[in-house]
Amino acid sequence: MRPTIEVNQRDALNFNEKLAMLALPRRKRTWILKSLGRWERQNTRQRIRQQKGIDGQALEQRKNGRKKVMRRMAKGLEPYVRHNATELDLTWKNKLTAQIAARHYLGQAQRVTARQMQKRFGKPDYNAPASRGMARKLREVGYTVSTKSGRGRKKPTLKWIQANLSHGQCGLLIRQLSNKPQQRAWDIPLPERQILGSNQTDVNRQLVKIFEQAKQRK
Repeated sequence: MRPTIEVNQRDALNFNEKLAMLALPRRKRTWILKSLGRWERQNTRQRIRQQKGIDGQALEQRKNGRKKVMRRMAKGLEPYVRHNATELDLTWKNKLTAQIAARHYLGQAQRVTARQMQKRFGKPDYNAPASRGMARKLREVGYTVSTKSGRGRKKPTLKWIQANLSHGQCGLLIRQLSNKPQQRAWDIPLPERQILGSNQTDVNRQLVKIFEQAKQRK
């Protein structure tokens, strides 16, 4: 007896159905593509909630803090139908958000300026005590102080630096000892986090469903 394979769900539109879809009125083609876009938007939001990428693997988390990554990407994602209702573009209303999402998708570095950092975190208090991180950096670049006897020099402890140097003084000494100009921009590496785009088989299956629904619409 020959084995029988039962197909419960079609994976794609056949050639004639594709031709029929292109022959539909523009209004129906728009509805089909918009519906497909809303379905993918729902998938994307679910991935963000679950902190998973399109491959089902967990997204790389923040190095500092416990907040979920890409939380803001769940908002503002909209399907746009273009080119006479033959193309779907699922993207963010805000162009800056779309650019950030693209960098995450490709794993590109993000360039941040001093002005952007100041706008986000506020102007630093240069009179405040030096932070532990700055104190550690100051030791790394070779900062020394005179010994009590005055006959030599030594690296001060982190505690001493924090107690005796301000944020501004420490920053100035770091720049001088490292022989580097004041930095005005930084390249922040971003790990690859792909949240947009279901696999082709799932897209085709959903398109079959939507196409069948479209044929029933007036």
